[in-house]
Amino acid sequence: MSRADEDPNREPIGVIGTGYVGLVTAAGFAELGSDVVCVDIDAEKIARLERGEIPIYEPGLAELVQKNRERLTFTTDISQALSRARLLFVAVGTP
Repeated sequence: MSRADEDPNREPIGVIGTGYVGLVTAAGFAELGSDVVCVDIDAEKIARLERGEIPIYEPGLAELVQKNRERLTFTTDISQALSRARLLFVAVGTP
């Protein structure tokens, strides 16, 4: 049984942006037991994440993502987050 299965009331979380803030946040939520939908407009970055490649350097992040891979979904389709997630976190660059 995964930690997410322990709380049937836990709803998925969406994180828009998979950079330093978004990916670390998503991995943290997954470690706490939430299913997380990670969205980014960069299709190559999403493809890399789906292959298990971490596009940024943050100590321990690759291991955390790998450990919680079953709770993380990576996509360029924002509708997946909008239709599934109860909470949305926006972690995109600001001008």
